[in-house]
Amino acid sequence: MSPRNPVPIESLLLPLKPDSLQCLHRFMQYERKVPPHPVPKKRKASVAIILFVGRKGDLYVILTTRSGDLRTYAYDTALPGGKWEEGDKDEEWTARREAFEEIGLPMDTERVRCLTLLDYVIAGNQLVVTPVVLLCIDRNINPVLNPDEVVHLFSMPLAAFLHDRPADIPGWNFGLADKVNPVPPGLIKPPPIPMYANQPENEDEGVGGREGRFYQYRDIDWGGGPVRMHRFLTGREGGGVRPVYGLTAGILINAAKTGFGQEPTFGEFAPGQMDMEDRLRFQIVSQGGQLRRAVEAEGMMGPWMEDEARARARVKEAKL
Repeated sequence: MSPRNPVPIESLLLPLKPDSLQCLHRFMQYERKVPPHPVPKKRKASVAIILFVGRKGDLYVILTTRSGDLRTYAYDTALPGGKWEEGDKDEEWTARREAFEEIGLPMDTERVRCLTLLDYVIAGNQLVVTPVVLLCIDRNINPVLNPDEVVHLFSMPLAAFLHDRPADIPGWNFGLADKVNPVPPGLIKPPPIPMYANQPENEDEGVGGREGRFYQYRDIDWGGGPVRMHRFLTGREGGGVRPVYGLTAGILINAAKTGFGQEPTFGEFAPGQMDMEDRLRFQIVSQGGQLRRAVEAEGMMGPWMEDEARARARVKEAKL
């Protein structure tokens, strides 16, 4: 599938704020970064960043609450997505298939346009994840939730993931009642206190204002160095909906940054955080997990080991 569409977006969607239109065009012009060497398909996954235009012309992203019956990340707030499966043509197909299975998003490429594929990220389970940006053109699409995978659906402005204060987010009244389907009381357990490798000495430290500390972060030790884990409140925590955090938060920060062409108002990375290519190389070369075993099993280790040898030689030379 191609991430480019020839028909002008502005002729298909009205109204559109100028910032929203520019965001869509930036997505359509974006060229993603891919891993420097092949990665086994069995360790690949995709997530769908599904956008739609609100009544006032702002862009919103669809989020889900995962079913409590799932083996991993039960009740977490997430983007539709999952692992590559036999028969998937490419990363876009994986994202579309998963979105169809989870929330009934049509596979029709005209009703739901693919704008771009974003840079890969590494998940905690050592999957290499590709975010796929989709745009709902058809306003008459009605979601159909698969209760085995999703128990709730809601949306947030894409721009929310650039700000640390709700008052600065265009098109959003933080803390108002759920705009999609209310969650029945008791359906979802209250969100747990997340465990972090590095806890700040002063728990009052962090970014956020009087509006319930909308944004916070923690820097954790993961994969050879520090990694910043972001957390955004949804305004629905009173109903048991968990904040957007971890991998999902990082993906949406990068999506908003790419689309709107601006940096977030908070620090995106921890001091000394490695870029994604170095983190991927570390996972393959220095860790003994599923990703390395899959690379070895498919005979793909050679280029990764050569890269590592060159990197060590550069470090040694710099010390001389």
